[in-house]
Amino acid sequence: MGIIFIAIQFGLVIYAKFIPERFFCWAPYDSHTKFETIVKINDQTLTPEEAASRYGYKMKGWEQRSINNVFMLIEQYEHSYGKEDQANVKMIYSTNGHPEQIWTLKP
Repeated sequence: MGIIFIAIQFGLVIYAKFIPERFFCWAPYDSHTKFETIVKINDQTLTPEEAASRYGYKMKGWEQRSINNVFMLIEQYEHSYGKEDQANVKMIYSTNGHPEQIWTLKP
């Protein structure tokens, strides 16, 4: 029984290394991302504090886990609670010092 448990754990770690979210990876803090999120609702830009309150997470700063976790958090909120608001969300981010990239919410 112990060998099966270890084999399953090993398989899950290998699997986690190849998905963007990397929730259950043994080394999840191997990337550092500087990011800033801009949220507009009805052409009004939310303050960083309003956006953080909306999503329950900081919207500017450093993320030590995969930035995909923050993308998923925003997507989940906007496809459920915020569906009626039709928010326009853009995130400017740079992972491990690489050139900046832009992520936008897919409606």
